Amino acid sequence: MKTITKIATVALCACFGIGMFAGCQQEGGPGPSKDDGPSGENGEVVVWGGAEDQTLLKQIVKEFKVANPDVKETIRVEIQDAWDAQSVVSKDPEAAADVILIPHDQVGLMAKAGLLSEIRDGTAATFATDIKTNNDPATVQQATYNGKLYGFPLTMDTYIMYYTTGIFNDELPGMDAFLSSVDKMLAADMPNIPGSKEKATAFGFNIGDGFYLNMGFFAMGCTLFGEDGTDVNACNWNNENGLKFMQYAAKNFRQSGGKFKSDDAKNLATAVLNNRLGACISGGWEMQDTFKGAKNIKYRTLPSITVDGEEKPLVAFSNSKQYVINNASQHKGTASRLAAFITNEQNQLRYATERGYYPANKNVQQNPAVRDDPFFQVIRAQLDKSVPVPVIPEISRYWEAAKSLGSSVYNDSLKGDDASLRSALDKFVSDLKSTL
Repeated sequence: MKTITKIATVALCACFGIGMFAGCQQEGGPGPSKDDGPSGENGEVVVWGGAEDQTLLKQIVKEFKVANPDVKETIRVEIQDAWDAQSVVSKDPEAAADVILIPHDQVGLMAKAGLLSEIRDGTAATFATDIKTNNDPATVQQATYNGKLYGFPLTMDTYIMYYTTGIFNDELPGMDAFLSSVDKMLAADMPNIPGSKEKATAFGFNIGDGFYLNMGFFAMGCTLFGEDGTDVNACNWNNENGLKFMQYAAKNFRQSGGKFKSDDAKNLATAVLNNRLGACISGGWEMQDTFKGAKNIKYRTLPSITVDGEEKPLVAFSNSKQYVINNASQHKGTASRLAAFITNEQNQLRYATERGYYPANKNVQQNPAVRDDPFFQVIRAQLDKSVPVPVIPEISRYWEAAKSLGSSVYNDSLKGDDASLRSALDKFVSDLKSTL
């Protein structure tokens, strides 16, 4: 945003003749707002991206300018973590970027608050149609709130299990079954940490983060906001199956147990890399971050927990990253064209091959560079078994409540008796139903 010159007169929507990226929109769509001047007027369009993606994003922006010579606004790339975007925009929409990268669970909250511009087809642009036609149906659903489309899907995310062959040598007989079981890993006799008399820890995930806490509840058949994640009054984590997972967690996922470690996902990944931790659950992004080029690291879909003698595979959350248009933007036409360009098929392939992100685009998913890649195959397999983070605004209530519940198990502040566990679950469910 941050327009240099503001045009006082209302400009008619001008068709730029750039095919699908043309800025003309139907009334109410993401075309130029009443404050847009003609493309020749001075102005600035700002796009946000993560620090680690700046090189690629800046190159894509340069290519956009070459491909769209009629765009006269200056385009600037700024660093902004996607996870914090909603809170930053909500504080001052006018000062925020025009083109904003967010995880999809922020779509509903931002749309309800009027912060996002609806994406529609226009007279010469097919933004909405292209999004729905070209992208994985899950990401289209995640871009939609109350029947309206708000996001240009870019990537799909979930988490998997990483392990170090320095502790869990998968070439030994029986290791496939071993690595498929949380219980077997926690029961293993662990070696010393290299150069230390301290024993390595067996297994870990961030139980104090709602992005991971859900795994055990979903494994037991519990749901969050109903089967499809849209019922604000539906959370059954305090039923008998939810209690069984809490009993399991109270027995196996306490810090005092010595075999389990809860920490920030990146810290856990670093511990696995350094042979201090046998296995951890973390996001696909660790392969282009902590584990890049590591020879002792392997990965697989999530393991199972054993409850009542039955193996219950842990079930991941999944989400997608989406570029959205700031409703306060004075350059919605150019912003929409830019978002469409960043997330097009060619550039999603680059995000996959250069940055290691699983693409939202269906054609890119079938590109041999993605389809035949062993890492992406594991990500795809886990995505197929995952539950998308709900889009509804009420998901914002979940994170703090989940943090409190999971942390209380790990730090031993929650007693392990059934009465205490039931009470904690009842409070958790009650907190989710509080007024937004």
